[in-house]
Amino acid sequence: MKLLSIIFILAFGLSAFGQKTVADLQPSHAIALEKFLSANKSFGFMSENFIDKNFGEKYLADMRKYFKKPLKPYYIVGDFNKDKITDFALILTREIPPKKAEDGDYFIYSLTVAIFNGSKKGTFTKAFSKNVEVPLNCFLNVESKQLYFGVFETDADTMIFTPVGKGYIIEFPEEG
Repeated sequence: MKLLSIIFILAFGLSAFGQKTVADLQPSHAIALEKFLSANKSFGFMSENFIDKNFGEKYLADMRKYFKKPLKPYYIVGDFNKDKITDFALILTREIPPKKAEDGDYFIYSLTVAIFNGSKKGTFTKAFSKNVEVPLNCFLNVESKQLYFGVFETDADTMIFTPVGKGYIIEFPEEG
């Protein structure tokens, strides 16, 4: 059993810089996500490969260069609810076909931001979800210890997720 656990951890931990498959998530996050997806068939995992496929080769590299740090656009880990226990958040697909944007230059996708709070036992519970209609160049990030969602190269869809009780509320940044 120990050998199986070690192989599992190595397989899930080798892709520290990408988010191409569920196996690229931290092992406990992958388990929590698989459990959630098996109970919620209308959601799916989003590979970061979607960005370059839809916006051209090197687009994701440009996003990472802009943020000046490693960026897994659809997956982020941190203590979002400030309880000193690690949480994680993902952007997930939904079973709704994309629509052309009003200008026709790109597509708008039906996605969901899901935040999973960690527990002292090492398990995770979905604490919040928000459906969004955005292009695939969206991302999750943490700035000033706040989890936020945005669309690269625009401020139009930016949302800050603030912990309240066992869940979160959405706040919008003040316009400067």
